[in-house]
Amino acid sequence: MFASSLAVSLVASGGSSRADADIAAQRDIGDYLMKAIQVCWNMPANTRSVARVRISLNKDGSLAGPPKIVSPVTPPLDKVAEAAVRAITRCAPFPGLTSFAAHYDMWRDVILTFNPGEDSPGEPLAADAIDKLFEKYSKKTK
Repeated sequence: MFASSLAVSLVASGGSSRADADIAAQRDIGDYLMKAIQVCWNMPANTRSVARVRISLNKDGSLAGPPKIVSPVTPPLDKVAEAAVRAITRCAPFPGLTSFAAHYDMWRDVILTFNPGEDSPGEPLAADAIDKLFEKYSKKTK
């Protein structure tokens, strides 16, 4: 059971403006990654920390290198960050990303935020957290 919030932020590799189709692609890519990683995520017990993990991906959806903990948003580095890296590594590759090949620059580098304390067990993912991250991403690249 995925009883936490996972937010996905696509890291800009270029400074072009985004059309509505690109915004829709961002959401679809984020949704795909969340669903793909959910099945491998085992939330550590008794923790409220937040971890951000950056992944770099090849065009076939495989990891271009090991996941890197950007920063545990809530220090110190703990079981959430370690569990996040394990989940990403277990679930990779992500072949569904190949259907977004035209947007590879968008998903080449991705930052995933794992926040076990945000949702109650059994509740769905908080979609507004993803929208907020994409909003920040869109503003940065315009």
